[in-house]
Amino acid sequence: MKTELPERLNIADWLLDARVREGRGDRPALLTDQGTLTYREVQALANRFGHLLKRAGVEPEQRSSSRCPTGRSS
Repeated sequence: MKTELPERLNIADWLLDARVREGRGDRPALLTDQGTLTYREVQALANRFGHLLKRAGVEPEQRSSSRCPTGRSS
């Protein structure tokens, strides 16, 4: 994996899209207690989230935040 960051960083491209372009799309990218997701699967989820933000009115280069669950409930 490339360790030098580009001048303008697109984190989704650097972490996901580049791995898929390199032919690593079917390799494990994310391991959770509920299973494993490949780079291609995580890429698809990231794209869905990006389209959701766009439909919500978030513009390119505009900052936004999201909240994710912390894990299983007791």
